[in-house]
Amino acid sequence: MNRFVHIFAICWLWAVGALWAQDYGLDSRPSFSAFHGDRLPPNAATVSGDWSTVIAFPSLTFLNPMGVLPMPGTNQLVVWEREGRVYSFENDSSVSSKTLILDIHNRVQGWDDSGLMGMAFHPQFATNRYVFLYYTYVAPNKVQGDMNNRPPTFGPSRDRLVRYVVNANGTINTASETVFIDQLSDSVWHNGGGMFFHPDDGFLYFTNGDDASKDPQSISYGLHSGVFRIDVDRQGGTISHAPPRTPEPTGSVARNYFIPNNNPFVGQANVLEEFFCLGLRSPHRMTIDPVSKRIYIGDVGAGGREEISVIAPGQSGLNFQWSVIEGLNGNLTPPYLGIDTPPVFDYPHSGEGAIIGGYVYRGSEFPELVGKYIFGDNISNNIYYLDETATPVARVYLCTLPFGSGPNSGSNYTGLSSFGLDANDELYLCQLSSLGGRIYKLSRSGPPARQMPLTLSETGLFANLGTLEPASGLVGYEVNTPLWSDGAHKQRWFGIPSGQTIGYREEGEWTFPEGSVFVKHFDLPSDARDPGVLTRLETRVTVRDDQGFVYGGSYRWRGDHSDADLVINAETVEIPVTDAAGTVGSQPWFFPGRQDCLTCHTRASGGVLGLKTKQNHREHDFGGTTDNQLRAWNHVGYFNPALEESSLPNLTKLAAI
Repeated sequence: MNRFVHIFAICWLWAVGALWAQDYGLDSRPSFSAFHGDRLPPNAATVSGDWSTVIAFPSLTFLNPMGVLPMPGTNQLVVWEREGRVYSFENDSSVSSKTLILDIHNRVQGWDDSGLMGMAFHPQFATNRYVFLYYTYVAPNKVQGDMNNRPPTFGPSRDRLVRYVVNANGTINTASETVFIDQLSDSVWHNGGGMFFHPDDGFLYFTNGDDASKDPQSISYGLHSGVFRIDVDRQGGTISHAPPRTPEPTGSVARNYFIPNNNPFVGQANVLEEFFCLGLRSPHRMTIDPVSKRIYIGDVGAGGREEISVIAPGQSGLNFQWSVIEGLNGNLTPPYLGIDTPPVFDYPHSGEGAIIGGYVYRGSEFPELVGKYIFGDNISNNIYYLDETATPVARVYLCTLPFGSGPNSGSNYTGLSSFGLDANDELYLCQLSSLGGRIYKLSRSGPPARQMPLTLSETGLFANLGTLEPASGLVGYEVNTPLWSDGAHKQRWFGIPSGQTIGYREEGEWTFPEGSVFVKHFDLPSDARDPGVLTRLETRVTVRDDQGFVYGGSYRWRGDHSDADLVINAETVEIPVTDAAGTVGSQPWFFPGRQDCLTCHTRASGGVLGLKTKQNHREHDFGGTTDNQLRAWNHVGYFNPALEESSLPNLTKLAAI
């Protein structure tokens, strides 16, 4: 018995002696300023300030303006009116005049949600001068009613998608009209009009509603109740092909475009292959966020709910449930077409009732709104942003747009009609009026609340983004048992403010001082033939805030690895990977939104994961010197109370799986 005690004592003394004999991994504690020198905000600030709307161009008015876009390559803005006129003017708040660049009012049937509804400039506008318009067509001089007198709700008209050529002087050549779609319609209701060219695939996306009489679950009759995607450049080959059939009813026209080969219903019998998604009632506005590539649709409801639906990158063939289900009220019962997709958000008809979809804000004037989807309601004229970090998704009130002057001759024809953008991605709001509607902008009283930097480079957490050399003051570390992350490789660093210490505990969670910063980086091996080929995915940042907890965010790396952008809304992206045979496939990767960070970083864990005795009791290479992490950190004074170095051999550690 005594012999065994003696042997144990010798081994213990040998272990302690070995620790005392080796060099420390850190000679001194690096200097680190709280919140990384104030580059990071002290808390996860929400949108603050008293918001309002102000007239953007005080000297200009429009009759029922329906949208605002920049004319590419100029400082001109373009505004189109519901009744068929298009104007341009200088993007200057002091501008005093506008120029009529297109007038087709004698063939545009404007009323309710019909008229000149959408406009989009071709991606190669600089060379081809093409602009596309979507409007409700009637024979010239056959327009019924006017902006203050309702025409018959039901009567023959046509949903028309056309292309014009813009002259060198900025006017639109009326004689250049080329018709792409000319579809017979039964009513002046639900004529859609959301339209854009996708920044990646270059195809034209547009929406149309159910025409108040069609089957919204059918993709065989007409181009109704859906999102449609076409190739207006007719590229052919492996990209696109001619439409195999024309929409009903007889007399409708579909020409001068091709169908993308990867549209979701291509090759199915007796379908209109233009369909990209289906099941929409009145998708008045549809826009795409150029950063996340998420498509947002504001779908005007019927009996009780207004909806916002989202198409994430890589998704198609979604069925948004109308007219079987309205709002967040369950799921479709098989059989049904496509992929059952409820809206991401809905709200009831309680003083409201006509959602006006907007844009994800990407301007610079209001940094606290960046990445947030701004939308409104035509009945209340309230303006909101969509809080996708909330569970469930919620809306946050910003302000109320004033109603326009003159008679309110329809359901609400003095309210909000649409949103728009300029070349700097600043947001505009369009106000209906038969006497003179205005273009408005948002305005904030007081300074903005501080937000996380929008790019990783702006955080200053890396001295060199290319090599991922951390900034001075950050200490790299490893854990014994890392969480499995779909095969991704991870690197970790922490920064503790100078003069502050970590609340050390042998068991349980450590505590960290305000202003501490924690960084975790993810790389994905993307070629099985070469383990050294890595795709940078994301870099997550967690900050111990001034509210007694933490906040965080993830920065998604760009394809060229030049920088990483703050993820506002969670998304799943297919990452290209190559297998051992050289076949290229993909692996899904979930990029968490701001709120998703708190799913794992809970209050029970103290908000910080991976830093605790059992995880960090291990060897680590401190830039040429290998040492036990706890020993090295203790040596330079990170712990309070200080760790008894002689106790290290007795501390338990997690197994390295």
